[in-house]
Amino acid sequence: MSTDERTLAEFMLNADGLIGAARAHQHLRDTGASLSQATVSRMLLRLDELGVTEAVGRGGRRLTETARLVLVRASQHRRRNQLIDDIFDEADRSELIDLLSLRKIIEVEATTLACDRSDDSDHLALLTNLAAYDDHSLCGGDFSKDAIEFHVLLCKATHSAPYALIAEALYPEMHRLEPLIVAAAHRAGERSRSSAEHAAIVRAIIRGDAEESRRLTAEHFDTMIHWLAALSESEFAALVMRAEEETER
Repeated sequence: MSTDERTLAEFMLNADGLIGAARAHQHLRDTGASLSQATVSRMLLRLDELGVTEAVGRGGRRLTETARLVLVRASQHRRRNQLIDDIFDEADRSELIDLLSLRKIIEVEATTLACDRSDDSDHLALLTNLAAYDDHSLCGGDFSKDAIEFHVLLCKATHSAPYALIAEALYPEMHRLEPLIVAAAHRAGERSRSSAEHAAIVRAIIRGDAEESRRLTAEHFDTMIHWLAALSESEFAALVMRAEEETER
């Protein structure tokens, strides 16, 4: 869909009643579009052809149920992304620590399930990730995506749709937190600790040792939380600035 067509479809998502060409034209003009009513009428016909809208007698049009579900999902994703952007843009340490604490709760339970449900393909994916993390780290490359991918793979190894959904929907944006955690680790003189902790968690999962994997996962998050909490306000602000500069390079 074009920008104007998407604007019109989103208007129809939240509007009361059926939408005719005149009402659609007025809305688009109010949003700054310079279109004739005839153009808007043709736009509505095209939306019909795309399966986005459907005519209801002569009273106007409404969104099809399929289009409504897609637009609702897209709206939810935008709100989610905005919330995540707000957390990182404000660089509020307490909220970043809250985020790690929430992930700790999720992943302690995830690793327990992974011990029981993961298979050889999950183990291979985790081991491959560990190798990539170490390779990028040793070569001075960007391993922030490797770091967050580890946690996505951990949740997916549960073979549970809710855990996989949380990881795949939310975690990809979390790679923005990794440079800050890495900088905090360097400040604490523990550059390689996260990699070692990831490896220990994977070994416990492969052994099927649920108690050990829970303990190791909790300690892993406690370590990251400690790194951030131990910084002074000025140190935290300086690390945020440095991490942002490195991300922009």
